[in-house]
Order: sequence, then structure tokens, then C-alpha cells
Amino acid sequence: MNAEQQSVNKQKKRLIGSLSASKLADLLISAKTTLPALLITLGAPAWMVGWLVPIRESGALLPQAAIGVLLRKIAARHGVWRAGMAVQIIACAGMLCAALLMEGAHAGWVILGALVLLSLGRSACSLTVKDIEADIAAKGERGKLLGRASTLSGILTLLIAVPLVMFQSTLGMTLITALVTLAAAGFCCALLFLLPVKTYVRMQQKTSTDTPSNKVAFWQFDAVVYRFVLVRGLFVHSALVAPYFMLENEAGPQQLLPFYLAAQAGATMLSSIVWGRLSDRSARLTLQIAGAIALLACAGLLSLTAPSVWLSGVLFFILSVAHTGVRTGRKTYSLDVKKGQGRTELVAFSNTAIGLILLGFGAFYALIKPFIGFSVVYIMAAVLVLAMLLTFCLPREKA
Repeated sequence: MNAEQQSVNKQKKRLIGSLSASKLADLLISAKTTLPALLITLGAPAWMVGWLVPIRESGALLPQAAIGVLLRKIAARHGVWRAGMAVQIIACAGMLCAALLMEGAHAGWVILGALVLLSLGRSACSLTVKDIEADIAAKGERGKLLGRASTLSGILTLLIAVPLVMFQSTLGMTLITALVTLAAAGFCCALLFLLPVKTYVRMQQKTSTDTPSNKVAFWQFDAVVYRFVLVRGLFVHSALVAPYFMLENEAGPQQLLPFYLAAQAGATMLSSIVWGRLSDRSARLTLQIAGAIALLACAGLLSLTAPSVWLSGVLFFILSVAHTGVRTGRKTYSLDVKKGQGRTELVAFSNTAIGLILLGFGAFYALIKPFIGFSVVYIMAAVLVLAMLLTFCLPREKA
């Protein structure tokens, strides 16, 4: 093995280490588990809990178009990635300060603001890490590297969550602040792993054909794209409903959090391969089955008046399996239904649209929750049913 190959292998190990640490940090400071527990424990208003997932997801999607334009002038992608990772570390530090020094609505506002910052950093990292991955790993190797990183981060999360399940009754608020601290440490490790790696991208030169008359408006697509955005926009409820599993449970958030962390990590590890194989056969069918499983989890939440923490963990595991299926199905559908530049434009447009849809749903549920006499989970379940029915309007992507 020559020196160049040794250097490449070393960079691959650094990439796996960095991706694993980053994914671990994402799981530990999840808007579906840790942050709802933090807000509930601090006594923040319930409507703030409903905003966590919309802010987290839309904050990572909406800035991508603007960041993408800025990246046209920045060849050194490693610099932008480092900046994004540093922003995420600062955001975690802000959440930790709020947890230790504040309570009530004041703490909630600071945590929501820090979450916006965290999402912006994630958006920058999400765009630029793809260039770093492509520079380090050749085609045919990237999926394997990402799979290893996901598996490793899932194992690490379980190693953290299982002891917490055993000692959660004695830890209290310390448990949540420890997870936020570990998340910050995870982002620091991710930054340090890839710090020696530098990635430069060749900048494209403008050509004489790039005139306004030759460009198609960003929103001008065929009916397939709009149908896909509609269906994907409704399926975001597999993520939006997650905080309500903790919010509407009689058990304390400190009790539920270790179980939910373990459930989320275990569901991703155990179901990803199955969903991947199924989506290779039919992404539409994957979305339909995942939607049915999400409905099963919602039905369990609504029908059980006082479930044990173990049963709550099982229900959250079922929901996490469903959400993994929704993510796999919609990603595979977007890859298969279009080709080349059409696929790129579909992904870019749908990401922007979903960011706006998430904010719209977040505002809607925050507004109606004080005025309705029943759980918003009923409405979310009804939207999931509609999403499943509308999948039949999508053309077969394998045709």
C-alpha cells in the first residue's frame, strides 16, 4: 500500500468518525426527544413544544437555496463546514445556559432561538459535507461509509441511553443537561476529526448561454413535482407528531427521555435496511406502509389513558420506525422519478417548499391548540390518512 492510498484510508476513517459523532449529537439533541423534555421540565408553554420540529426541520431546509448561491463563490468547502459546525456548538452552549440559568417562557424563547441557530449551522454543514464526502470517497463507497457512520452513531446512542434507563429515577434534570452537554461534545469531536481535511471545489464559469431568457422559473414544474411536494408535505406529520408523545403523557419527561432515545436509535438501526430494500421495489408502497405504521402509533397514544414508560417507549419505537420509512420512501422516490437536472431541481424545490409547509403547520397547531377540547394528534392522524390516500395519485417511479 503506497503513501497516497494510506492517506486516503486515513481520511476515510476521519470522515466516518466525524459523521458518526455528528449523527450522535443530532440524536442526543433531537427536537423529538431531548428538547421537548427540556422545555417541559423548565415549565415552558406547551405551544413552544409544538414548534420544535418545524423550526428544526425548516431551519435546516429553507436556508439551503441561499447558502447554495453563496457557495458558488466559495471553493474552500471545508471552511464553510467548519463554520457551520462551530455554530452548532455555540447553539448547544446557549441551550445549556438556558437550562441551567432560566426557566419558564424565558428559557423557552432562548432555547427556540438557539434551535434556529443550530438549524442554520446544520444547513451549512449538510450542503458542504457532501462535497467533502465526494472528495474523500469514490462512487460505490459513499453509501457504505454513510451506513457505517449511521450504525456506529446508533450503537453509541444505545450505549448512552441504556444506562440512563437504569438510573433515570435518580438523575432528574441532570439527565437532560448531560445529554445537551454530550451533544456539544459530539459536535466538537466531529469538528476535530475532519479539521485536518481540506476540500476545494472547482468553480463553474458563466457561459454566454446563461441568459435570463434561457432560464426556467424556479417554481415552473410538471404536475408530478407538485403532487410529490403535496404528499411529502402531508407526511411531515410523522415527525411533527413526535413531541406530543411526550407532551401528552402523564409520565415525567425525565422518565420518558431515555426510553425515547433508545427507541429512536434502535428503530433507525433495525429498520433502515428493510425500508431501503422495500423502497427499491416501490417507494410509493413504502410511504403507504410507513403511514399505516405511524397511524398505529398515534392510535396507541390516543387510546391508552395511562401507558407505562415501557409501553410509551414501544409506541415511540413504532413511530420512529414509521418515520424512517417515510424518509427512505420519499428520498428514493425523488431519486427515481426524475433524472439528471430534473432530479436536482425537484429536490431543491421540494426542500424549500417543505420548509415553508413545516412552518405553516407549526403555526397552525400552535394557534389552535388552546382553543380545541381534544388532542391535536387526532388532526395529525387524519392528515396522515390523507397523505396515504394521495400516494395513489403519484405515478409509479420505477416505470
